[in-house]
Amino acid sequence: MAWCPKCKNEYREGITICPDCEIELVDELVEEEEINDAEPKPVILMEAADEEVGEKVVSFLRLNGVVSGAVLQDDDRLNVIVADLELDSCEQLFPGLEVGEEVSIDRLYELVPDLEDQFDEVENEQAEMEFSELRSEASTVYVKKRDKYADLKFSGLSFIGFGIIGIGIVVLNMLGIINLFNVYSMIVMSLVFVVFFIIGFATLHRASKVKESVAVEDEFTKELEDWIKENLSDELIDEWYDDTKEDQENYFEIHDKLCNTIKMEFPNIHPSYIEELAEERYTSYLERSGYESPDDVPEADETSEDDVADVHDDEPDNDSPFEEVD
Repeated sequence: MAWCPKCKNEYREGITICPDCEIELVDELVEEEEINDAEPKPVILMEAADEEVGEKVVSFLRLNGVVSGAVLQDDDRLNVIVADLELDSCEQLFPGLEVGEEVSIDRLYELVPDLEDQFDEVENEQAEMEFSELRSEASTVYVKKRDKYADLKFSGLSFIGFGIIGIGIVVLNMLGIINLFNVYSMIVMSLVFVVFFIIGFATLHRASKVKESVAVEDEFTKELEDWIKENLSDELIDEWYDDTKEDQENYFEIHDKLCNTIKMEFPNIHPSYIEELAEERYTSYLERSGYESPDDVPEADETSEDDVADVHDDEPDNDSPFEEVD
């Protein structure tokens, strides 16, 4: 059997090139080196000739799942930087790019000929969302690449499935096995189902691009979670919590502090993703302290010593009233 070193798909004997990645197959996969536990480091992907190039590159990176892309002013240079964990994905998005080279607008379109087409596609999707009745604040929440890949794959297979069923009905009608449509109707239906096939395969193609970013995002998310676990402890949040303030006021102030702390350490993360991480961290803090939501945390004058003892009677006697997180 042969394997693709990029997408890790297995192929039967006789096939030498991966049809999706267009690279040569290998006899066996080499185990990837374990990613260093050190925090992600910024690296210079390219030098942008002007702000327009920098903005287009960063937009293109985020469109394709690279969340760490940003433009950094360095004296008279505009450097596009990314996390070292995502550098390989960036090089795949810009085939022929020499890392660190200066890129003009013409060079950018040479590297990515269909750049504007991809932007137009996203703009059309956003326009449709604006007219959707289901649009809400949740639509702006950061969507993980694993979830996006699953949704795109399901949609693509659904369109192809409907196309196969429709073409099958048309064929049965042409053979006279069933007699439901006239010639004109069959022509129209055939065109519709062909469009279904096109949409289905186009969606699967988009899903394959997103799939390449899933593993990188998972590793990057693990780095984030490990850092949050180590640096945003219950003891720290306990110091921030002010018993003299209202519950909701405490919640918003602590949530802002969590967001700002994470943003200072990881400035290139999507803002809504930072808010999601801060929300999860504060929720876990409340759960470990015996409350289920910010509304359940009593004010200082409503909490007796007996109540505190009931909530924490199983915890060790230490400086913090909250259970230590391993």
